[in-house]
Amino acid sequence: MRKVSPQGRRFPPRALLSVDCGHRFPYVIEVSENLLFVRDLPSDLEGALVAQITDLHAGFGNTDAAFEAVWDYLEKVCPDMLLLTGDYIDDHLTARHYPLADLLCRLKAPLGIYAVFGNHDHRAGVAGVRKHLEAARIRLLCNESLCTPFGLWLVGVDDLHEGHPDVARAFADVPSTVMPVVLSHNPRLIELIPDQEAVILSGHTHGGQICLPFPTPAMVCRFHLGCRQVAGWYENGRARLYVSRGIGVTGYPMRYRCPAELALFRLQAAEA
Repeated sequence: MRKVSPQGRRFPPRALLSVDCGHRFPYVIEVSENLLFVRDLPSDLEGALVAQITDLHAGFGNTDAAFEAVWDYLEKVCPDMLLLTGDYIDDHLTARHYPLADLLCRLKAPLGIYAVFGNHDHRAGVAGVRKHLEAARIRLLCNESLCTPFGLWLVGVDDLHEGHPDVARAFADVPSTVMPVVLSHNPRLIELIPDQEAVILSGHTHGGQICLPFPTPAMVCRFHLGCRQVAGWYENGRARLYVSRGIGVTGYPMRYRCPAELALFRLQAAEA
C-alpha cells in the first residue's frame, strides 16, 4: 500500500472556514475538493458533487459553531449526495443528551444521504444513533450495499474495531463488473480488500488532530488507532482510499496544526 498525491489540481485553492469555538485559537475547517474517479460512472452523475461528513463527535469539544459553519457552507454549494462515515456522537458524558437528530435533519441532498457507524457510535450505543439517523431520513448501510436510483453502487461496512464488520456480506450483492464507492469509518478496510476495485471513503484518524514533531501523526495513528493511514489519498492493489480529517475532536478538545476538514468530491468517469 502506498500514499498517492491528491487529485483535483484543476480546482481553485482549498477554502478555509474559521470560526470561534471558544478555544484559544480560531477553529479552522478546510474545505477540500477532489476528483472521485469511478469506472462506468452513469452519465447522469458526471460532475455530480458529493460531500463527505465524518467524525462530528457531537457533544464534545464545544464545536457547535463549527457545525454551523459547515452546514451553512453546504447550503451554499448544494451537494448532490452526502456520504457520512461515522462518529456522529461522542461517547463522553457531555454528549449523552445531545440533540443529534435535530442537527442531522438539516442536511439535504437530492440524490440521497447515506451513512455507516463509527467506533464512538458503538460506544455511545448504536441503537440510539440509529434512531437519530432514521429521524433524519438518512439511509444506514451496515454490512450491505445498494444501487442508487442513478446507478451508482454504494457499500457500507460496520466499524472494524468496535462494530460487527462483515466485509463478505457487505460486497455480496455487488456485481463483479461494478466499481463501488465504499463507506468505512476505519481506513484499514483498504488492507482487507486489495483485490476489490473500489473507492473507499473513511475518517477515524482526525489526521492526528494534534500534530507535533514527535510523536508524529503517523505514529499516533499507527500505535493509538492501529492504522497506517493518516489523511488524504492512498491505494492498495485495485482499491483506492480517501481519509478525511473530520469535523470534530475527541479525547482532547482542540486541534493543533491539523485543521478540521469537509471533503468534497466531483464524480468523474474513470477509464477501464
